[in-house]
Amino acid sequence: MSQPCCLLITALLFSGVLFGLMGNRVFAQEIRPGQKIRIVATDYPPHVIAAEEGGMDLDILRGVLEEMGHSSTVSFVPTKRALAMVEQGEADVAVPVFYQDDKEGYYTSDAIIDYKPTVFTLSTHGYIFKGLKSLNEHRVVTFIGAGGYFGPVFTQATDNAVSYNEINNISAMPELLLMDRYSAAVLDENIFYYFYRKMDKSRDLSVFDAHAVFPKVEASVGFNNRRLRDSFNNQLAKFRIAGKDRQIIEKYVGVANSF
Repeated sequence: MSQPCCLLITALLFSGVLFGLMGNRVFAQEIRPGQKIRIVATDYPPHVIAAEEGGMDLDILRGVLEEMGHSSTVSFVPTKRALAMVEQGEADVAVPVFYQDDKEGYYTSDAIIDYKPTVFTLSTHGYIFKGLKSLNEHRVVTFIGAGGYFGPVFTQATDNAVSYNEINNISAMPELLLMDRYSAAVLDENIFYYFYRKMDKSRDLSVFDAHAVFPKVEASVGFNNRRLRDSFNNQLAKFRIAGKDRQIIEKYVGVANSF
């Protein structure tokens, strides 16, 4: 699973001598009211959905920016490219990103959404999970690269599982679980529910038990401009207090109280 604003002048080169001293360093200008913000995002449904120019993370970002008086454009690129574009001043903000300490040219916002790696089982079986080690009792399906993402405790548990399979088509996981092809599916909670409910947002979720045996991971936004990041954080807090982030999430995975 991968590791989600101001219009910048990408280089202010005052002279050939300054260019030689400063190289490719980027200088951020003041943000003008109503300035259009350049977003770069990585396709990862339902957090970012390139085909719809939407998704939970992207909609939250754009919603907060709109309340700040900013319109925006969005381009879709791989994660590493997105981060590089922000640091180099080719874009103003990247989404989603995960926390890192501030440095010149790159500033991480407060969390906009939680990623929740979860183990799903069929509720009819009544499985009890006491931690990751319980996976060794199951036929496990998850996404490609999960072993490297979740670390050695997960790998040790799944090495001893009844069976273990990493698949590329994560959209099929809910149905594979329903068909009892696997006894445990490991995926982000919102991603699992999104694909399960893609055609019907009221589809019954009580058929699954969700085991929260992983710590949540906070996803954020990466900015090139510190002042814009700070202003964004202030508006984001108001946005979340008003429950607007939850409304966006429910647009993609259904009403929360039906979980």
